Amino acid sequence: MKKERQRYEIYYNEKKIILIHNELISNYIDRIDTLIMPYRGKVKALFQFIDTIENSTRFTQIVIHTDQLFQLWLDFKSLFVRISAAGGIISNKDREILLIYRRSYWDLPKGKLEKMESFETAAIRECEEEVGLKGLILDYKITSSYHIYREKNNKRALKQTKWFSILYDGVEEPILQYEEDIESYQWLSLQNALQVNPIYRSIYSVLLKYQKKKAVI
Repeated sequence: MKKERQRYEIYYNEKKIILIHNELISNYIDRIDTLIMPYRGKVKALFQFIDTIENSTRFTQIVIHTDQLFQLWLDFKSLFVRISAAGGIISNKDREILLIYRRSYWDLPKGKLEKMESFETAAIRECEEEVGLKGLILDYKITSSYHIYREKNNKRALKQTKWFSILYDGVEEPILQYEEDIESYQWLSLQNALQVNPIYRSIYSVLLKYQKKKAVI
């Protein structure tokens, strides 16, 4: 029997919204950077919670708890335009992974799905387009991440990105897609990649999950 999920994490810039089951609330109760709020089924209250964390200078994350977590997740997703994306951690024959430098942060190649495209196909296509490497091989799914951002019309969108391990056994160096604001790249060991700065919290979390998954494969 599949175990019911007890936690969802959504990134909003460098802040985080965490949806949890009531059973987990004790894990957060003593954190001074965390605002804890109960969810009682009123969807409009979620707008207030999101506005609060967006504008707060005190809190870096908000924890919203309930005993009906899946319903909270459905209600939360209903507030946004939904976007699907895919990306990859590309590793070479030396077991180094490829980081790209974009808009003043270290990042991973990723992008939105095209119409009728699968996450797997999009991950390979976006990686090939953004870093110019051919012959990439899809390995396995690492995780999914969620983040909120504002579109050009100022409406908030919720983007789900599925992340994959991608193998590269060639010898060519990346050719960067400068129109996507990618300025440079580095091949790094995973340990060194976890030390780079600045890096988005969401990307750092993906690297940690990649590290954890590699340890059991």
